[in-house]
Amino acid sequence: MVGAASSATGVTNTTPGGGLLAPETAAQAQQTVTRDFIAKQSPTSNPLALIQYVPGVTLSSADAFGQSDQSSFYMRGMGQTSVGYTLNGIPAADPSHYVPFTSQAADTENISHITVQQGVADIAMPVYNALAGSIKESLTDPAEHFGGKIDLSYGNHQAAREFIRLDSGRIGQSGIKTFASYSYGTHAMWLGPGRSRRSHVDAMALREWGEGNSARVFMTYNQSSEPYLMSITKQQWAQSGRSAAYYDPTYSTGDYNYYKLNETHQHSVIIGAPLSFNLGHGLTFESSPYYVHIHGAGDNGQTQAEYGYNGTQPTGNLNIPNAVDGYAPVLAIDNWNQHSAGFNNSLSWKLGHNELKVGYWYNYYDQHEIAPLSQIGPNGEGENYWGKYPIRGQNGVPLMLFNIHLIQQLNSVFLSDTYKALNDRLTLNAGFKFVMMSYHSTNAIPGDQYNYGRNDAQPLPQVSASFQITPHDQIYLDGATAFMEPTGILVYGTYWDGSAPIVDQAHSTNLKAEYSISEEIGYRHSGLVNITASFFNYNMTNKQSAISTYVGGRLLSNYVNAGGQTSRGFQFAAGLRPWHGFSPYVSFQYLHVTTDNNLPSGLDYIRSAGKIAPYSPKTTVNVGLSYDNGNFFVNGYMSYVGSQYATYMDDQTMPAYAIGNVTAGYRFKKLWIAKSPQVQVNVMNLTDNKYLSAGNGGYNAKTTTGVFGSTIPGRAPTYIVGGGFGIIFSVTTGF
Repeated sequence: MVGAASSATGVTNTTPGGGLLAPETAAQAQQTVTRDFIAKQSPTSNPLALIQYVPGVTLSSADAFGQSDQSSFYMRGMGQTSVGYTLNGIPAADPSHYVPFTSQAADTENISHITVQQGVADIAMPVYNALAGSIKESLTDPAEHFGGKIDLSYGNHQAAREFIRLDSGRIGQSGIKTFASYSYGTHAMWLGPGRSRRSHVDAMALREWGEGNSARVFMTYNQSSEPYLMSITKQQWAQSGRSAAYYDPTYSTGDYNYYKLNETHQHSVIIGAPLSFNLGHGLTFESSPYYVHIHGAGDNGQTQAEYGYNGTQPTGNLNIPNAVDGYAPVLAIDNWNQHSAGFNNSLSWKLGHNELKVGYWYNYYDQHEIAPLSQIGPNGEGENYWGKYPIRGQNGVPLMLFNIHLIQQLNSVFLSDTYKALNDRLTLNAGFKFVMMSYHSTNAIPGDQYNYGRNDAQPLPQVSASFQITPHDQIYLDGATAFMEPTGILVYGTYWDGSAPIVDQAHSTNLKAEYSISEEIGYRHSGLVNITASFFNYNMTNKQSAISTYVGGRLLSNYVNAGGQTSRGFQFAAGLRPWHGFSPYVSFQYLHVTTDNNLPSGLDYIRSAGKIAPYSPKTTVNVGLSYDNGNFFVNGYMSYVGSQYATYMDDQTMPAYAIGNVTAGYRFKKLWIAKSPQVQVNVMNLTDNKYLSAGNGGYNAKTTTGVFGSTIPGRAPTYIVGGGFGIIFSVTTGF
């Protein structure tokens, strides 16, 4: 039988589309990527790279191996901060910026499946930013028997990665199963000098008993460091290509673009305990307590006046070495320390054709973020990359650009009712979620507003219906609401200039949650060929946008309330269940997103109403073909992303691009203690296509006349260079 050989990587060769299109029945757009696809991608891939072929998802790759958290993505024309992200039901994104640091959450070998919900997140999900939908990542459970897996990978750019996993199997009569894994990976930066490093641990204990009772406790730990990629303008790209994004490889006195001064360091811990209890009489109770800690530092070189300021307070002579004309290079540090803890509970009651579900989610979030400056030594390195030894004024007070402490509390309740009729062919659902949030922040910078607080409450109704036309055909429709609070801690505090008593970036005064109302109608077919298609429409108010610019060498994002936005489109995916080893796949999205308002610029407005919104490509297409006969396997996938406007005035465009990835490998029979050993090679960006993959946005690239007749100068948007050619050779075996 084709595909019948055993696999140490979890491949079953049963999922249509090469593992990209598992059968679904939810009354909403939803697509699950399984081990049949995940296991054949590069072990260096983070989950963003694993969902890049799902319709609606546009990956903006920033490295050659699909590993970097500097990569980002859009879903249905909305940025990654508009997508909820959970790991085993635990909220795993940055609670302030909503960035899904997916490389921190799990190693690729331990991911069971990833479900992408384009449009509507489940009402019980513990997220409050899911306007575009959600990503639900699930870990593999511990194995039934003692064993494990080893994976060794090497590639270009001096890439090397080692992974080992141990499974205990069932421990005695306890019924408990556990696993623990460790990996270490490093590679030279594919673009410019420096190295990326990542150490990671995953672990889980599981006990199941009776019918429908289970208790899991899992933990992930991640430690990483990586040089930044420089954002560049289109003019720089045209003149110098990729080399325009290089930081300087060697240090000379006064050079704050030296690569060792522009890095990010981060470590994180995610602990969760998803519990499920069958209480009998149709009652089921689920609870997921959790704790998430993220501590990081983003470093940038910049200049600083010898006579500086802490807010409005003079520091006196700072005595910074290597000053020229009163200014010296320094290391600017953004040190953030986040703690998030809470629990998500739900109780469901099934009676006849009806299921009633109620839930309560509580989250406590504490973030302290500081921006000290540090001296640069003669070797071009800062005294401490975490800000341990800051520059101090003559009064002994550390020089800081901001010193913000934010506490956020969330209480959320929901009620959902599902009714099935016509022999369960018709499913009707109505739900209501109410989210209450409170914020309190302080900024301990002289001259700034010290205390700031606000409260918000959002009602979120949603409805859906599905009808099973035949055992293989389903139609569905849904209507939903969603919201997202303003992103980033600097919306609550002020970024001060350390060289003068002025503000480089003011805290926002028009803070309003983005709110969306969406409608969708879709169709599915399952069988030898799986097909999914849907039309969707969004109407948004207080659309959030981030306009980024370099300030003194540091890239800052400024919160912008972009008013209303309308998004309409169509998405489609089709995949063949493996047939004689072959499994083709295709997906497509058409998108039309417009800005509904003229946006404020100073005392005037730019004429943005009716224009296409930035970074919303009209068309995206993915095609692929997978072959697996149980021993030999090969696949290839290609993505095309249409051109995208980079500004709200549609006066600069990021060009269209296409990239292709290829995999080939062979599984051997058991060899001594090695179970199903295999070799695999992954090639990313096969043709080494040179392209721009992401932009930092802007109002207008060219000078324009405002609504009231004033001249509004243009500012060139900046872009991230897309990842280049990468090749990874891997040897994997179970034992």
